[in-house]
Amino acid sequence: MKTKSGKSGAIAVLMILATSLCTVAFLDMPADLRGLSYKHLDANNIRTPVWNVGMFDRENMGLPGFNWPKDSNAYAVYFSGLWISCKAGDSIRVSQAYYSTHFRQGYFDYTTQTPKGFDDSLYRIYKVSPQFPNGDGQETDPWAKWPVNQGAPWVDVNGNGTYEPPADYPVMKGEQNLFCVFNDGYRDSVSALRSTLPLRAEVHLYAYARANQPCADAVHYEWKIINKGRSLWTDFSAAIFSDIDLGTSNNDLAGTDSALGLVYGYNGTPTDPVYGSNPPAVGIVVSSAEGHPANRADFATRWRCPFDCPTDSLGHYRIMHGLRADGNSWINPYTNLQTKFSFSGDPVAQSGWRDSLPGERYVTIGSIFGNVPPLDTIKFNTTSFIKRGTSNINSIAELKNCVNSVISINQNESQIPSDFTLYQNYPNPFNPVTTIRYDLRIAGEVSVKIYNMLGKEVADLANGFLNAGTYETTFDAAGLPSGVYFYRMELLSTGISGAKQLSAARKMVIVK
Repeated sequence: MKTKSGKSGAIAVLMILATSLCTVAFLDMPADLRGLSYKHLDANNIRTPVWNVGMFDRENMGLPGFNWPKDSNAYAVYFSGLWISCKAGDSIRVSQAYYSTHFRQGYFDYTTQTPKGFDDSLYRIYKVSPQFPNGDGQETDPWAKWPVNQGAPWVDVNGNGTYEPPADYPVMKGEQNLFCVFNDGYRDSVSALRSTLPLRAEVHLYAYARANQPCADAVHYEWKIINKGRSLWTDFSAAIFSDIDLGTSNNDLAGTDSALGLVYGYNGTPTDPVYGSNPPAVGIVVSSAEGHPANRADFATRWRCPFDCPTDSLGHYRIMHGLRADGNSWINPYTNLQTKFSFSGDPVAQSGWRDSLPGERYVTIGSIFGNVPPLDTIKFNTTSFIKRGTSNINSIAELKNCVNSVISINQNESQIPSDFTLYQNYPNPFNPVTTIRYDLRIAGEVSVKIYNMLGKEVADLANGFLNAGTYETTFDAAGLPSGVYFYRMELLSTGISGAKQLSAARKMVIVK
């Protein structure tokens, strides 16, 4: 595995292993920061560590973490982390995971206005799976350990308000599901270069990976950000920073897509020394931004050092509002208009404003939420995913084609359906895309598959554990001929009363 020995000491932070439970300490930070922990998501072909302090895609000992294909020697991302910013009165506030981290495990107490819990071993990262209600003896915890008292989401089957597994169970949107709580209140943990007053934010992270993610390998992150201070946050923004390294780190390019809410990196050469020919493209998409007027990404930028690098908290604040680090707007040279999406041309069509001169690439993508009063909550959901095509440029096209698929199955957690229902697809007949909706009254292993008239399976739309809820998934029949097809949903649910298997099927018509 490669390390980045060329990075400056201010950001190239080495970490040392402290316990067999993946607890580490940063060498250039106070000793009382010990207690950081991480666990891996590797349900699909991505294997990546997620930390309890806002960092991900970074292994212990400062090594790259986004391993794809997993168990290979190839890595697509060196480091990723959560960034947040706001103004409180006349003061700029910035907190971020940026190689090191401004966050620590634990919560922020609103009454006393103090951070708590960093020295409590219960404020670690938790991992559960529908396949292992009693844990697996390794990274996966028993359902009974799920920290509902810290805010971890769970399903109250009997409605009595008390968590009683296995009758009750954690919310599990994937085959692997993580949860942790952290805050930015411990300001002795920040570097002088980017030191500001804390936002006094408490963050709940729920992350998950599905074994059979539609279209592309993906990891999903749901950031619940709570204003625990007594001041109004104005111009609040949340973003994901990522140091993209597709194989080697010196031959990458990056771009953005405002319509898809996407930032992506790709190899600037047809062949990479690590990935070989046809290297993949990797992307980050804002899947939702609850609390935002338009529920979308407002900016996505790529930058290089030393040309566009932020050097202080003001520069980072500017980047988190779609500007250049020096405060100037990005100008699209093809339109001469200001933009918050830099390098938004199309490398596939070889048109518009495109990146050039391959090298190191850093990207950010985020949303500007505006005002957040004390005790209000922002929900900022992102997905990281990767796709390989028939060339380095075709990998971009394949990645973009997968954006809607990797975020297409949406759950309405506020309502539990009263029945098991598979609805008629709409539109029907269709060409080439249609939507399939279904209700699950109980949780279980769910599959949704498409068959032709001969009974041959032609598509697998869903395959994995789902909680009770209402779901939608899209089906693109662009590669299939006109005709009559069937879609079938099956549910296998195992509870304290035994196993229950349900199924339903409907007909659909493709007309071209």
